[in-house]
Amino acid sequence: MKKTALLLFPVLALAALGLWAYDNLTAPMGSFFADGAGLIMALARLTGILGALGVMGQILLMSRAPWLAPLTGGVPPVKWHHRAGMVIPLLLLAHPPLAAWHHSLLSGVPFAEQYLSILGWEDVPLAAAGLALIVAAALLSLDYFRRRLPYALWQRLHLGVYAGLALSVGHQLELGGDLSAELPYFSWAWYGLLAFTAGSALWFRLLKPKFGAKA
Repeated sequence: MKKTALLLFPVLALAALGLWAYDNLTAPMGSFFADGAGLIMALARLTGILGALGVMGQILLMSRAPWLAPLTGGVPPVKWHHRAGMVIPLLLLAHPPLAAWHHSLLSGVPFAEQYLSILGWEDVPLAAAGLALIVAAALLSLDYFRRRLPYALWQRLHLGVYAGLALSVGHQLELGGDLSAELPYFSWAWYGLLAFTAGSALWFRLLKPKFGAKA
């Protein structure tokens, strides 16, 4: 069971990426890779997917799940967590301007105007708030800020990553079309990743410690 749990996230992640590429290469309305504007949108979606996968992976790494022991030797992988935490926000920050650039090229609307327009789309304000929470957590992990904050406060602020991921789900469902494609396989893999991540974090970080303390 532990080996199965250890392999489940990377297998689902690779499956999701492969199915996303397959869906876009075989899309009946034309591939995103067919022209320059389409390639920009493909990059926009890919940065969003990779960034979200990174956030989910970070949450799993710090869930203290016992099946992670072969990777960590039983010790929380703090160094991995910190290093990845500096890269993942860059992927997420690249996602909105790339999407705005794509729509600007198609509509002829100036980039800044298009960017502001997208911020008013359904569920995008929530996703923007979620991105702000994730970026804030990464910035507060820098030594300069972390040394100046009480640990209890820093820890509570750092938990904003969970809320950030949750706030981003709505725009994934409403926009882009990846989760509503005719072939549902990508969406199955994506929902599986979200459920596995949420379930692991909820059980190993919240419920199991409480139940163990009462036992």
